[in-house]
Amino acid sequence: MGKQIRTHALLGAAALAFGISAASAQGGAPASETTVSLSTGLDYSSGHYGSRRAADILVALSDVTVKTGDFQFTASLPYVTITGPAFLVVGAGGVPVVVNAGRTADKERKGWGDLNLSTTYSVPSDLTGEYQVDLTGRVKVPTGEVSQGLTSGETDFGFSVDVSRQIGLWSPFVSFGYRVPGAPTAYSLVSAPSFSVGTSYQLSDNLLMIASYDFDGTISSTLADSQQLFSSLSWVATESLTFTMYGEYGLSSGAPKGGGGLLASWKVL
Repeated sequence: MGKQIRTHALLGAAALAFGISAASAQGGAPASETTVSLSTGLDYSSGHYGSRRAADILVALSDVTVKTGDFQFTASLPYVTITGPAFLVVGAGGVPVVVNAGRTADKERKGWGDLNLSTTYSVPSDLTGEYQVDLTGRVKVPTGEVSQGLTSGETDFGFSVDVSRQIGLWSPFVSFGYRVPGAPTAYSLVSAPSFSVGTSYQLSDNLLMIASYDFDGTISSTLADSQQLFSSLSWVATESLTFTMYGEYGLSSGAPKGGGGLLASWKVL
């Protein structure tokens, strides 16, 4: 359940639902508008993450996003269910970190995960020309239960730069990020970069497709870097309701072998 999944899929859905052009699929709202949106859905992924047995992760997603002028503020709080060998889910976006090689018996752990907060600033177009440039800062507040393996118990930080450009119906984009995890006492975590490259394509007035390659550098010596392919399709059902379905395919042992999900987004204001 990497951060790119929700970033790409939710922002892609918002771009259609709120009348933003495909070039703005990475975020940003008209300077004179303030909008409030709610998003919810289910995300499922399964991977070995270097262990002999697979771990299944089911996440009930819930997001609140406020866009005003050139700024966007988002808060999300997931409900996480993990079935498999012992490991922790840490970091903004729930990046898995293995702290046990999987020699223990499988068990189910569930509960509220960590609160994720982010602020995005869309650089005005008179400074960037034909490019859409978004600057995002993120913080993960440790609200999950450490004993259930749902959090590291530490505050994590991150930032990213997203650049896109509309070329007809296409909007290619590239994203660079960096994660700075907290310092748990039981194991070591390190800072790591991430990047994504892909494009959105507007199939029709109410259909938007996104495809990308995503890389997350590992923040733990027990786990390889995560590399995966991602795709999503967003459909505007009504003026205020949008559905998005997406899938992912892992290319490395540090990524889920596969996964997918369904999101619903409402414009409430």
